[in-house]
Amino acid sequence: MRQNQLEQILNLQQQIAAMEQEIEHLYAERKNLMQETTAMLEEVLRQEEQPVASMDYQTELDLILDARAELPCKARVACQGVEGSFSHQAADQFFVEPEIRFFDQFEEVFQAVESGNVDYGVLPIENSTAGSVVQVYDLMRKHNFYIIKDTKVLVRHNLLTVDGSALEGLTDIYSHPQALGQCQILQETHPSIRFHEYSNTAAAAKFVAEQNNPHLGAIASAKCAQLYDLQPLKRDVQDITGNATRFICISKTPGFSADANKISLCLTVPHKPGALYHLLHKFALNNLNLCKLESRPYPEKKFEYLFYLDIEGRCSDFQVHWLLNDLNNQLGYFKFLGSYNEQLVTES
Repeated sequence: MRQNQLEQILNLQQQIAAMEQEIEHLYAERKNLMQETTAMLEEVLRQEEQPVASMDYQTELDLILDARAELPCKARVACQGVEGSFSHQAADQFFVEPEIRFFDQFEEVFQAVESGNVDYGVLPIENSTAGSVVQVYDLMRKHNFYIIKDTKVLVRHNLLTVDGSALEGLTDIYSHPQALGQCQILQETHPSIRFHEYSNTAAAAKFVAEQNNPHLGAIASAKCAQLYDLQPLKRDVQDITGNATRFICISKTPGFSADANKISLCLTVPHKPGALYHLLHKFALNNLNLCKLESRPYPEKKFEYLFYLDIEGRCSDFQVHWLLNDLNNQLGYFKFLGSYNEQLVTES
C-alpha cells in the first residue's frame, strides 16, 4: 500500500515538473511573439513618420508619456528642513546651482511646486534600513506632481557638539526620529543620555549650536558641523554602514529623459479575491521587474488600500506604453507618478 502511494506521489511530481517546463516554454514563446510584434509595429509607424505612441487620438496619459525634459543646471528648488539637511545634499546632487528654499513641512514642499513658487521639490521617500517615509507617501495622493528623477544619499551620522564638550558630560541629544532609529547602539551604550526627536537632523544641529551648551549634542551630517561650527565628537554613529536614503525630485509638469528606466504608479485594485495577483501578473507577462510595492490606507474607503509601485521599464517601449494605458482604463483609481532614472550615489 505504502509503495503504491509513493509511486503515485512520484508520478504527480513528474506531471507538475512537466507542466512547469511547458509553462516556461509558453512564456518564452510569448515573449518572442511580443518582441516580433513590437518590432513590426515600430517599423510600420516609422514608415508613416509617426511616434510609437501615436493613435487616432491621444489620451491625457499618452501626452504625459510622450513628454521629454532634462533637469536644468539652475532652478528654484524646495526642500524640507534647513541648510545642511540630507534633502539639501540631495538637491546638490540633482542640480549644479540650485536656488534652495527651505520649508518646515513636507506638505509645504508639495504646495510650493503645485503653486509654481518653485520649479522643483526634493523629498525623501525611503531609507535602506528604516524603510519608507510614510508621511511623503500619504501626501503623494493629495497633490499633483510628477517624479522627474531620483537619487540616493549615503547617510553618515555624526554626534555633533560645541567645542569643549565630552561624551561623558552629555545629557541630551537631538535628531530626526529616523536618524535616532538608525543609531540604536549609541542609545543603548549611553542609557543616561536623553534622546529627543527633532524636526530635522540639520535643524537639530542648528539648535545645539544656538544653545552653545556643552551638555547638548545633535546627530547630523559632517556638513552640518561645518555650517554650524560644531565639532564631530564621534563619527559614523549609525548602526549600519552603507545606510542610504532615496530622494525624489518632483515637478508640476511631466517630463523625463530619453534614458529614463524606472516608472512609479499609484493605483487601487478591485476589492475582491485575487485582484492584486491579477494586477501583478500583468507586469510579469510583460517581463517588467517590480522593484517596490508600498500599500497605504485609502482614507475615502475604509479598510481599503492604495498601492504605490516602482517598476523597471521604459515608457518608449510599446508594450509598456500599452500596459499603462490599459491600467488607466481598467482600474478605478490610477495615477502615473513619473518616469525617471537615478543619479549616482555620493557620500555625505
